[in-house]
Amino acid sequence: MHFVCVELPVCTLSSFWSQKGAVDDATLHCVAHGGGSRCQEEGCTKAARAGGTPHCIAHGGCRRCQQEGCSKPAESGGTQHCRAHGGGRCCQQEGCTKPALGDTGHCAAHGGGRRCQQEGCTKSDAGWTGFCVGHGGGRRCQQEGCAKPAARGGTQHCKAHGGGKRCREEDCFELAVRGSKCCKRCSQ
Repeated sequence: MHFVCVELPVCTLSSFWSQKGAVDDATLHCVAHGGGSRCQEEGCTKAARAGGTPHCIAHGGCRRCQQEGCSKPAESGGTQHCRAHGGGRCCQQEGCTKPALGDTGHCAAHGGGRRCQQEGCTKSDAGWTGFCVGHGGGRRCQQEGCAKPAARGGTQHCKAHGGGKRCREEDCFELAVRGSKCCKRCSQ
């Protein structure tokens, strides 16, 4: 049976989750919008992992990578390792060792995964938006009037509006240099 999340037209994942059987007919929400069973860890609102486990991936609701010191989830398909340690399928491009995305058989660099819907663009879809960052996809800065992409690291703003990693020195609000805890000025 094909269900549709009641969050439409906002929910762009509805048909994806419905095809996977992940729309809960009791709540009429897809898993991404609160449908289905929830993780039993106190304070967690994520979906419980399929297969009868009462927890999400972050709280142990799946098989774990068998590489010593790694706690990431193992890839599906019977492998004992996460993608970083060789689990899952590899890109079919000759000489490439990156993981294949979805059912495409290729990594993002070689055309795998979801692509930008802008005509003529071959870049990867950013954040299930249907477009690459250059064409408006992914998380955007929350500052009113700003259309720039949000900086990496879960921030809600672009670098110009306070997003990104900042210098750790007292009274310094400059951006930290990548791989460092300080800005260029303070690290000299």
